Amino acid sequence: MTTLAIIAITTFAVMSLALFVGLRLVLRSMRHLRARMLGARSYVTAPGPRRDAITLRRRLAEEMHSSRQMLTTAPEARMFQAQAAPVLIEILTTAGGLDAELAEIERFVDGTQQRAALAVVAPQVQQLIDTSYAARQTILRTAAADRERDLASLRDVVANEAASLASYQRTKDDLTL
Repeated sequence: MTTLAIIAITTFAVMSLALFVGLRLVLRSMRHLRARMLGARSYVTAPGPRRDAITLRRRLAEEMHSSRQMLTTAPEARMFQAQAAPVLIEILTTAGGLDAELAEIERFVDGTQQRAALAVVAPQVQQLIDTSYAARQTILRTAAADRERDLASLRDVVANEAASLASYQRTKDDLTL
């Protein structure tokens, strides 16, 4: 009876894990497919505010993908004294809201209303893209500065060891009992 319960619990755990991994794979594939569809739609849509909204959504999605990739692959990344994770959350939250607004603008029927709404939202999208890009650049510059400091410290340690070795080699023959 207990072995049957253990087998059932183990089977349930394995199935749950497989379902979780499968769901993550499907969601990742859907995000990738959505990004590709946005990219293709911006090339086949007639010029105008709808195409501008689609293009902004694609650019926003690309920038958010780059930011998410950089900030999650380097969890200890620092932007001077700020931690990267809260900055990423704020950027992605804002991007989600802007993307939803752009999607609504894209669905407007009247081109004049689309232009008016896009005139308000487009500068905010561009500002977020610029901010996200600046955050990524700051992380790279901070990492380079940290690495430079670490390399200078390492260079000093190696130089000190080399000087100690040279001193030892000069004085080793003077040591006699």
